[in-house]
Amino acid sequence: MSGIDVGLRRARGALFVAFGAQGFSLIALTSEIPTLEKRLHIGDSAVAEVLAVTLVVAALGSLAAGALVGRFGSRVVLRVSQLLVPAAVIGIGAGHSLGAALPFMLLFGAAIGGVDATTNMQAVALQRRYGRSIILSFHGVWAFGAAIGSAAATLATNTHTSLLVFYIAASVPVVVALLAVGRFLLQGVKDETVAVDEATGRPPAIAWRPMLAVCAVMALAYFADSTVSSAGGLYIQDGLHGHGWQITIVYFAYAVPFMAGRFAGDRLTERHGGVPVGRTGAAIAALGFLISAAAPGPLVALLGFAVVGLGISVMAPLCFTAAGRLDPAETGVAVARLNIFNYVGFLFGSALVTGLWGAGVPHRAGLAVPLVAAAAIAAFAYGFSERRTARTLSLSEATPTPHAH
Repeated sequence: MSGIDVGLRRARGALFVAFGAQGFSLIALTSEIPTLEKRLHIGDSAVAEVLAVTLVVAALGSLAAGALVGRFGSRVVLRVSQLLVPAAVIGIGAGHSLGAALPFMLLFGAAIGGVDATTNMQAVALQRRYGRSIILSFHGVWAFGAAIGSAAATLATNTHTSLLVFYIAASVPVVVALLAVGRFLLQGVKDETVAVDEATGRPPAIAWRPMLAVCAVMALAYFADSTVSSAGGLYIQDGLHGHGWQITIVYFAYAVPFMAGRFAGDRLTERHGGVPVGRTGAAIAALGFLISAAAPGPLVALLGFAVVGLGISVMAPLCFTAAGRLDPAETGVAVARLNIFNYVGFLFGSALVTGLWGAGVPHRAGLAVPLVAAAAIAAFAYGFSERRTARTLSLSEATPTPHAH
């Protein structure tokens, strides 16, 4: 660590704050979805539609950020986007109807998409300058911020704090922290998540057959994750008639074992290999959804969501590790593809489950969908096999490829 430039260490610290603030703001908002549902006088079907539209806007915001980065650099785009997030959260909290809150929800989606794109650009650029893997530490800080956001929402509920007051109180410290450290982010960094082969001028060839399996795992994992973060509170409230802190604490119950599993995941993978760890994690996550679906009350359901968090925790590290092996030149192409499947999983997870409930499907039956998604991860865990990856790369290197695709 002593050999790392002071500027890089400051940039890493600033990016930790950016990732943590994003997780905090997102989960502080989604933990209050049941409250927003009542406040805005909407049902589960409308929640599903709003979530779907917001996530589509987030994907578009991510693409727009990529275009703006080419002109202004990722630091400028990130600093603007991350300040729009708390502004949008406050606007949502001030709304008393869907018509009043919807523009701020769309702004929130676009800003979150911009933050997601630019934080990962900065993370990839920092990792290259550090010369070792540091990306997963940023995602760990995101999970920590998310857990704090869930705990803060629970505290607000227990103290009967109004939604607007809570969002203002939560957003002000976030804004102060972001303004204080934003100037330390890397300057002049554009999108380094996608590189080109100097010889062909095109993105380098990637072994896509195993990569598709890894992308499928990423989508299914985030399908399960978004079900808990966006629909877990609604399940506790409407399916199990929970109230107060039982609704807002959902993501905190999920995030604590999630963080524990993430920190232990590297050691487990080194000892047992990626395929067994991935399949075991899939089984644990499916078991968690089964516990929640069969729960007699909110507390057992929260335990089930905690089990889901433990199982899902290992998936992203396994996916990023596999993507790194499939991209030995470290161009970042594989990581960029994984990020697309984050959105795919989030879009279908939160919107599909709440949409089923809005269509009249019983809440317990609705949890069968993420249960199947979690279990299906086991079928694609072969993408984590080091031997299979090595064999695929050997074959691709032995086969002449005049054009990179």
